[in-house]
Amino acid sequence: MGGIDKNHHFSARLQRHTHHVYARLLQQGLLRAARRREGESMPENEFHGQRMVDVMEGKDGITIIAELFGVHVDDLLMNLEGDSLEITAGQLRKNVALPRPAKSIIMKSFKNGILELKLD
Repeated sequence: MGGIDKNHHFSARLQRHTHHVYARLLQQGLLRAARRREGESMPENEFHGQRMVDVMEGKDGITIIAELFGVHVDDLLMNLEGDSLEITAGQLRKNVALPRPAKSIIMKSFKNGILELKLD
């Protein structure tokens, strides 16, 4: 039963996080639309402001979810060194502090501008 409770807790946490990410995406999309209506130039492939990066530690590893809108998967580079992860995509460079040193990236997913990594 303990395993089911842990899975349910992680699933609920992931669901809350997903809701937060999509709410933020909606908010950013509405802001972009409003700025375009006001005549501001906002190229799709340019990064504006801080991008959200969430770091979650669990018993099975560290999960990182990062917003990288306008980035092509072929432009993504990741460098893991101890308790630091550097994500590079063109001119964007983001250093992510990890809660503990990690050995490797064991899973990578990039879809619709959202990068998800699992570290061990």
